[in-house]
Amino acid sequence: MDAFSLLFFTRIDTIVHGDLYQYGLQFNYAWAGQYWTYSYLFIDSLTIAIIFTAISIASFSLYVRKHSTVSRVACYVFLTVGTVLTFFSIYLFYNIDYIVHNDLYLYGLHFSINWAENYWTYARLMLALIGFGSATTITSITLISLGARKLVRINPAKLTCSTLITTGAIALFTSIIYTSPILAFIGLGLLFWGITFTYIRTEEYAKKILLDTTASSQQATLNHIIHELQYEGDVIYLPPKYFRNPETNKAYVPEQKNTPLPKPEQIQKQEQDFLIEKPPGVLFTPPGAELSKLFERTLETSFENVDLRYLQQNLPKLFIEDLEIAQNLEMETEANKIRIQIENSVYKALNTETEQPATIYSRLGSPLSSAIACVFAKATGKPIIIEKEQNSNDGKDVTIEYRILDEEAQTES
Repeated sequence: MDAFSLLFFTRIDTIVHGDLYQYGLQFNYAWAGQYWTYSYLFIDSLTIAIIFTAISIASFSLYVRKHSTVSRVACYVFLTVGTVLTFFSIYLFYNIDYIVHNDLYLYGLHFSINWAENYWTYARLMLALIGFGSATTITSITLISLGARKLVRINPAKLTCSTLITTGAIALFTSIIYTSPILAFIGLGLLFWGITFTYIRTEEYAKKILLDTTASSQQATLNHIIHELQYEGDVIYLPPKYFRNPETNKAYVPEQKNTPLPKPEQIQKQEQDFLIEKPPGVLFTPPGAELSKLFERTLETSFENVDLRYLQQNLPKLFIEDLEIAQNLEMETEANKIRIQIENSVYKALNTETEQPATIYSRLGSPLSSAIACVFAKATGKPIIIEKEQNSNDGKDVTIEYRILDEEAQTES
């Protein structure tokens, strides 16, 4: 918008230094010096505002990916300074307009609707674009501020589409008022791309209810099997070193509580069996195994090659932007504990009225918590237990606590 404002200002400058001489204007450095000074300041202000807006976009993109406080503050600063410069350019233009409609009449200019109509049209279009641009910037600052405070979560794709559609509608409406074909083309273009980005997706989507139903039936079957076998041990998610194929994701449930964790070579000998004898237990593929592999494909990395610091930086982006399966994710680590808090997840908690007892459910974990456990087992290279999974009343928000097992202590016990 600021760039188009500069374009309209060049048209106004052409009228002042071209058309007005045909209506009696006499050149004089007395008025030209002031006019040039305000003109240069006007152009410089808008140009710097455009540059600052570009820098703020880059800072915000960095903040979304890295969650860096410095990037967020830089975005605030550049947007704010850009807005101030934009308002300052409006002040400069009113000084230019005062020169045109007052001082120039002292140097032979005769008023005529022929030049005045063109001048007013370009001036109104320019001021309207600057006003829209300033309103958009102020809205951006507000949304970023709210998003940082977790009152509103910003979806960049939806925000972009909404901005394009709103701006296009305003530009199209303004073009009707001022009979401007330029604004009409701008408005139609913005509307076209806004609507296109809203309805065209590069991924295939399924209804959320299908996801919930499929996950709940599989979860119920697995829970029932464990319950019928009366295995009372914790569900332990094993790292890759326990299997011949490092891409294998499996969990182990011992027959009795506090049973020592088997050694990797013991599991490797029986890894194809469901019921293992030495030591007695169940070895099965957890419900989140395939989902954890999807995480790897999306991030284009193997979790064997990363650590918890990498996951803390990249899991929020994976869940919020890449896969859009949650509105927010926070990860905290302390000693051998990991805490995950997920907001507005597409994986709704299973209905506790129709499921097995909550103790079984909390041990095994939901498909989402199970997938994250598989991720942690790979990244840490150590067995993982889901200690606690607490869901909100509507099942959309979940807090999960994991514990990293000390294999040596388990073996000694």
